[in-house]
Amino acid sequence: MDSLPQPDAGSLAQYDRAAFNPRLVILGSVLGVALVLLLGILWRNGGQFAYTLDAPYTHLALAQNILQGSYGLNPGEPASPSSSILYPFLLAALSLLHLGQYPALLVALASTLAAAVLAYAVAEEAGIEVERISTPQLVLLTVAATLAFNLVGLAFTGLEHSLHAALTIASLLGLMRFVRTRQADWWWLATIALLPLIRFEAAAALAADMLVLALFGKWRHALMAGAIGAFGILCFGLFLNTLGLPFLPSSVLSRSEVASSGIGLAQVGPVELVRAIYSAFRSNIMAYGGTHILLLVVVTVWGMARGAIPSRFGERAWTKPVAVGFFAVIALAQMFGGSLSSFSRYEVYVLLLGACSALVAWQPEVNGFLRRMDWRRCLGVCVALLVLFSGYVFRTVDAISAAGNVHDQQLQLHRFVVDHWRRPYAANHPGWVNFDNPYYMLELSGLGSEEARRGAANPGSTGWMETLAARQGVGVAMLYDNALPLPPPSWQPVAKLRLRARVVTVVGPVVTFYATAPEEEAPIRTALAELAPRLPRGAILEMLPEAR
Repeated sequence: MDSLPQPDAGSLAQYDRAAFNPRLVILGSVLGVALVLLLGILWRNGGQFAYTLDAPYTHLALAQNILQGSYGLNPGEPASPSSSILYPFLLAALSLLHLGQYPALLVALASTLAAAVLAYAVAEEAGIEVERISTPQLVLLTVAATLAFNLVGLAFTGLEHSLHAALTIASLLGLMRFVRTRQADWWWLATIALLPLIRFEAAAALAADMLVLALFGKWRHALMAGAIGAFGILCFGLFLNTLGLPFLPSSVLSRSEVASSGIGLAQVGPVELVRAIYSAFRSNIMAYGGTHILLLVVVTVWGMARGAIPSRFGERAWTKPVAVGFFAVIALAQMFGGSLSSFSRYEVYVLLLGACSALVAWQPEVNGFLRRMDWRRCLGVCVALLVLFSGYVFRTVDAISAAGNVHDQQLQLHRFVVDHWRRPYAANHPGWVNFDNPYYMLELSGLGSEEARRGAANPGSTGWMETLAARQGVGVAMLYDNALPLPPPSWQPVAKLRLRARVVTVVGPVVTFYATAPEEEAPIRTALAELAPRLPRGAILEMLPEAR
């Protein structure tokens, strides 16, 4: 009996794709990874969710005060602790739904899902023959890419970086569509205008998009997008100035030497700015991720250079050099003016953009590979991604331990103040301790207090801390031992809260409780004695000898 004809791999993939929407497959795969990570965090923390960093709680606290009509971490005390202009206002709007600490997670997860689907759309726009990928292969590739670029791990930081990544990929997609059709989609123009209002370093993407618009004769579109972005930054800076704050947020000034040197160029001079740029690049190239970014630049430029450069603007062949140029500008701006520190959250958008640009630059070769795609080749790509970006895979895994750090330390500080101390307090780092907390926080690092930021600029002085603590009626200070500023000699250490586990994301393993005056020591010990039975297994409270 004659055997029935067997369908080839291509027809199987087409049949499989007809049954399953690839975008839904991508969404389901990313959500699957997110669910596993969420369950891991809940298991680690005994059912209590916690972000992997303390920073989202600062944004959420700022959002709470925005709803009360003030901009800062304490009602009526102006401060600019957020590195994003719009993100706290977005969280404030979502906080009206009474979602507790979850608005940041919802925004980050939605942005991650959007980034994954937009990356698929970029591949389609580039002419990648994605229809040749079967559903099981698409699941494996999506999971591998999600882990390799730490997309879900980034979402669980609860910060604006996931939204930044999604908008950057949307900007690339709009840019490619514009080169092909010569029509500037309204959503693309809106995206490029919004980008710097989400992250200041996205000004590089705005500048690159404006340049492309201008080169293709769309001057009015370029000026409009640039004007909206610049006007938003200008208005925000003037708003901060009216509050008596610097033009840029204190978080930007304290973490970016390039930004602080640039805004103070008249005082420090151009040589200092050049030194700051060199210092940023040197630090970034030595950090994990710096080599990955530069390697992606080389790979994409190499792929572009292999093809013929079109002779005139408007040809679709310009898609490749424009996409590669867009990525190169953003990547180099991040390397020379940005940062790659703090739990690998700043550079994920660059890596994702670089991967999408590489697909565009090597489109013929990618299609040739897909025509020969089988399980062996699919698994090879997945393993290569996981190995080459293994550091980011471990970042995703470390998210469980990082959330444990925040739960065992920051949440316990919050419980101490809200449930037991119930009075003004001081800290040298904001976080969960000041979120959903009605009591005044004297924030000594300068992120939450402009007066403290100016005082902390002089490391040898401690008198300003005593003055501010006395003015605000602060009786207890909870300070990281390894963070500045150091406490005044008159403050008496009472106890230490130690983490049992390794430090992943919190500032340090030990927080010391200080009495700012001798009469405050007894109330602190009483409050700590009430807290001690509630501490999780990951935290140890060590009481120190009483002052004599």
